[in-house]
Amino acid sequence: MVDTKVSGIQNESMVGIWFFIIVNTTILAILVNVFSLSLGMTEVTPGLFFIPVVITAYWYPNKGMLFAFLVTAIYLLMIYVLMGGSAPDLVTGLFKAIIMVGVAAVVSSLALNLQKSEAKYRGIFNNSEAGTGLIDVDNRSIIEVNQRFASILGYSVQEIHDVTFSQLWVDTSERDVFFTKVKSEGVENFETRFIAKSSDVRWVLLAAGMLPDNQMVCTLVDITQRKQMEAAQRTALKQIEKNIEQFAILGDHIRNPLAVIVGLTCMLAEDIANKVLFQAKEINRIITQIDVGWIESEKVRNIIKKYYAIGADDIQEIEADSAPVASTAPSTK
Repeated sequence: MVDTKVSGIQNESMVGIWFFIIVNTTILAILVNVFSLSLGMTEVTPGLFFIPVVITAYWYPNKGMLFAFLVTAIYLLMIYVLMGGSAPDLVTGLFKAIIMVGVAAVVSSLALNLQKSEAKYRGIFNNSEAGTGLIDVDNRSIIEVNQRFASILGYSVQEIHDVTFSQLWVDTSERDVFFTKVKSEGVENFETRFIAKSSDVRWVLLAAGMLPDNQMVCTLVDITQRKQMEAAQRTALKQIEKNIEQFAILGDHIRNPLAVIVGLTCMLAEDIANKVLFQAKEINRIITQIDVGWIESEKVRNIIKKYYAIGADDIQEIEADSAPVASTAPSTK
């Protein structure tokens, strides 16, 4: 939204400049044509009117035709007054006037279509859920970004211009790979980490392509939450594997002293021995259920590995991914 206002202010400034040019070129064209017509010259100087007409049709497309009719009317009036109402001169002037109006119509139409296209793509740019930015590949400066791009990293649209695109990267080797790929073939689905204004690390998914003038358009999606969920899944799997190991060990630890107890029942009276053996069998049944449980847990672990593509060997980066990084970006306070 702020970026739109800035762009609007710049456009108003440009329109003001071109209005000044239109007024002055129109006055100049009128004066030159008055002088030339008074000398009987009608061939070259009418072309001067095309300058203000084309500029008006481009910057004020809704008023371009009206301005062209006004200029041609002034030109024909000048011919009538200064050339004594000569019919051949009026016919020639009328043909030039028709051409001038036709040029104004074409330029106005093209300008209107251009403004509509610019408004459409500006709306897409500003309202996209993906962060979008325009980057100068030569000096890695940030030329323009939408609000989403800045907010993902905790900046305002104005503040992020004080940081270069290179300073946002956590891993400089990944940055170099990214720019190499952009220049050669473009980039899609490039996962990396960026440093936010608060020095927190944000996981982002990048896509980029080259534009004319050695510029690059880059889209950015925040995938930090997804990465945190993946880390939580890895942590949960690690705990499952620990539990599986504990179940297996627990069964052995219980069965060993239980075997000793069963062996000692021969030293007891028969009725007492039978009661002890009955309880020993019950304990063994419970342990067997525990064994079945950890076997089922093993199956769960294998399913998680298969469908979520994670395992014990993948449990890394959990603390490193979310730890604050010392920012190299300049202060924007």
